[in-house]
Amino acid sequence: MSVPRVLDGKAFMNKDFEAVTLPAPWRMYSDWTSFIHPDPEVQALRNAAPVRGHGDYELHVECLKREDAPDASFEHFIANRLRESLNANYRAEPKDASKQFHFRAWYHAQRLAAMPVAEQAASYVKSLPYYRAPVEMLWGLSNFGDLRWDRVETSDQLPDHAAPRTDGADAPAEDGSMLLPTIYADVEPDLMHQDIAAIREKQLDRLNHIPQMRRGSLLRHAMAEEIDKELQPLSALCRKHGTFGEAVLPGAFDPITGFFLKAYDGNFEGALIETEIHFYDISLATS
Repeated sequence: MSVPRVLDGKAFMNKDFEAVTLPAPWRMYSDWTSFIHPDPEVQALRNAAPVRGHGDYELHVECLKREDAPDASFEHFIANRLRESLNANYRAEPKDASKQFHFRAWYHAQRLAAMPVAEQAASYVKSLPYYRAPVEMLWGLSNFGDLRWDRVETSDQLPDHAAPRTDGADAPAEDGSMLLPTIYADVEPDLMHQDIAAIREKQLDRLNHIPQMRRGSLLRHAMAEEIDKELQPLSALCRKHGTFGEAVLPGAFDPITGFFLKAYDGNFEGALIETEIHFYDISLATS
């Protein structure tokens, strides 16, 4: 596997760039209340089984085919993305900004210098689990592979099934004890449809080990039906596209050939990525 070309903010200081008009990209968006995706089947799945962020969050993903922007190099793509964010609240672009723009102002130097250095970006790429591909960054940033089935939450959504909680996430069992009524599965981006049966059996086994809850919650067989209801469309997506990752993101497993780590500070993480076929802009903001 070849080593990707890694850039950082210093590569753009005091540089001039020809303005390039980029076409509208492919977009995906998720927050704690909604999920938007160009594929209605993926959108329906993730609205039924939401992406679980850490509190309030916003996930933005954009993807652009390089053949649709033949005049744009990876540097041009990065510069165009940085242009708006670096010039926010300032009006310092040259008069002929429709033809060219630059990063020569004092605030450009400050903000570019504050971005992660190339060594940190290279280390980030090396930390990706196996493929060193865009989909692994998406999975790592957003917990995209987490699936969750909460018996209390599901019960509350149905008429006459209110199952009151006490403080926190615990729920009361019939024997008077407190339990965590939530089942989690962590699926990898290379999940295939033939893997779904094993995931289903594992979750049903976990369900059988959750104590019976007090009046109001779904019975086990009804909760098992809810699990199946979400796993069936996931299986269909994997069958259609090959893997879950390929259903979610164009060029999901294409090796990263270029990488720019825009931010990595805990509350905001983002990167611009190059493969042979696509450019990507992936970011996650949390509160």
